[in-house]
Amino acid sequence: METSQKAMEIRAWHLLLEDDAYRLDCPDDFYQTLISRADELVLREVINLEEWQRLKNAADAVRAQTLQSLTVLQRDRVDTVAIDLCINAEESTALSK
Repeated sequence: METSQKAMEIRAWHLLLEDDAYRLDCPDDFYQTLISRADELVLREVINLEEWQRLKNAADAVRAQTLQSLTVLQRDRVDTVAIDLCINAEESTALSK
């Protein structure tokens, strides 16, 4: 996997994470889409399982915060831009090590 390709794939996933309208209007679908895309990245060997877990943890945290705010009828913005996924696009995947 080329470094630039991995970086683009991770950036695309992160851009989805930043989609406040989708997150607030369809929180369950939003979460499932994040997990499905992370699953696809593992299956295509773009990321390894440790990196997949980081994506899942970020999705879980954003989902929990979203559901909590919607419970009290707040449509707040989650600072997803500040979430560091700790995935180095220059690292090779686990399968190529």
